[in-house]
Amino acid sequence: ATRQYTDFLLATAWSQPIGVTAVAMSPCMRLYAYLGQQLAQNGIPEHIYQDWITTYGSEEFEPLAAQLETIVEEYAEDTNLIRSTYRYAMVCERDFFQAAWQYQSYNNA
Repeated sequence: ATRQYTDFLLATAWSQPIGVTAVAMSPCMRLYAYLGQQLAQNGIPEHIYQDWITTYGSEEFEPLAAQLETIVEEYAEDTNLIRSTYRYAMVCERDFFQAAWQYQSYNNA
């Protein structure tokens, strides 16, 4: 799932204008900012994801997500390509998180 999304992002960045690339990246950036902020809300516990939460929950990451959204607003017109790119990026995000549940279920069986 990770490879699927990163391959998609690389192919989009190499072959499409900045607006399409920004749309492809935006679900990940916004989701990670949200998850990081939510997980850091009551303090960051010490565990293997501490650095991840610190990075994506930081005050420095939120402006990066907002900056990407500004690029989307400025450079991405509402077209079928933009909509399908965003939709596919969301599917990749879903599949990424679903893969973790499937892996866990598989290893607990």
